[in-house]
Amino acid sequence: MVKKTHLIAVIAVVAVILVAAIAVALTPNLSGNPEQEPETQEIVDMAGRTVTVPTEINRVVAVCSGCLRVLTYMDAADLICAVEETESDPTGRPYAMAHPEYASLPVIGPGHGGDPELIAAQNPDVIFCSDARSPDFDGLQAQTGIPVVCIVYGGLDTADEIQTFYDGLTLVGQILHKEDRATEVINYFNDIIDDLDSRTSDIPDSEKVSVYVGGLSSGGKHGIVSTNAYYAPFTLTNSKNVITDEMVDGSTSVVSIDAEIIPSLNPDIIFIDYYGLSLCQADVADHADVYGDLDAIKNNCTYGLIGYNWYHLNYGMVLTDAYYVGRVLYPDQFSDVDPEEKADEIYTFLVGAPCYDELAELYAPFGPVSLR
Repeated sequence: MVKKTHLIAVIAVVAVILVAAIAVALTPNLSGNPEQEPETQEIVDMAGRTVTVPTEINRVVAVCSGCLRVLTYMDAADLICAVEETESDPTGRPYAMAHPEYASLPVIGPGHGGDPELIAAQNPDVIFCSDARSPDFDGLQAQTGIPVVCIVYGGLDTADEIQTFYDGLTLVGQILHKEDRATEVINYFNDIIDDLDSRTSDIPDSEKVSVYVGGLSSGGKHGIVSTNAYYAPFTLTNSKNVITDEMVDGSTSVVSIDAEIIPSLNPDIIFIDYYGLSLCQADVADHADVYGDLDAIKNNCTYGLIGYNWYHLNYGMVLTDAYYVGRVLYPDQFSDVDPEEKADEIYTFLVGAPCYDELAELYAPFGPVSLR
């Protein structure tokens, strides 16, 4: 009887062990140890380089112009562990204004690339670097021992530049596991671009006023001859720019044209980049014989815009300027838009805070300006 009882007990113990083993085998792997995610992934950056980056990323730096802006758009501000000296002053850049904490982060060297030793000392998981000034990505990676990912910055002047901008967002999303945010930002820009186009695309050229933009900033202040045939607030609103690509040899960049050309173009309305306003006023005062008979100046049809070229293109400011241009040129089509409110909506989505009032205090609010 004792032996039988003992045998039954042994069988029971074995049964419990077997049931437990089966349960463990059928239970999902919550710890992830046997099928652990790889520690690295290979990506192809926008310079065509294959780069091995960590799967888990907690610390990043962004070097060269515009790169920190893109990371801010991607809700990655909490990952930024250090900044270039340029980023310590938020002047003129909404992403920096919205994130004053950037100014208190460790400095990793001067703008346009930083210093390899200072970057390495902060031990980031990844260095993001824009293509500005063609930096040596492989050299920086070798000097720091940290993966360097190139982002080609893009723009909003042409379809190709817009797609390049989107490709950069998509790449950052892939690396930081923020694919949803990349999609949100791309969709947001597409919606705004479509909205601007839908309001103006059906207006015949014969019903449009002619426009010119002067004083565009590019590496500093410039006077009234600084302009662009592909000025995004004009292209996005289908406006009639008196400067054509033939006049600037197809350039999509800011250029300086011959002052003698402007009187022959005689635009109905002139917009001025606030950053260059004082130089434009001086140009008109010093050359009254050239500019004095322009219809836009005689009729006080001159307006100020907040310049968006500051440590590369401020995408959000392009959109805010475009809505103000639309309100001035096409009041009926933009009657439902308050440019100031729209600006804060755009800044809040992209950088996390409204910035219009601060920008207006720094430069001037949207409105007429005097060139006489």
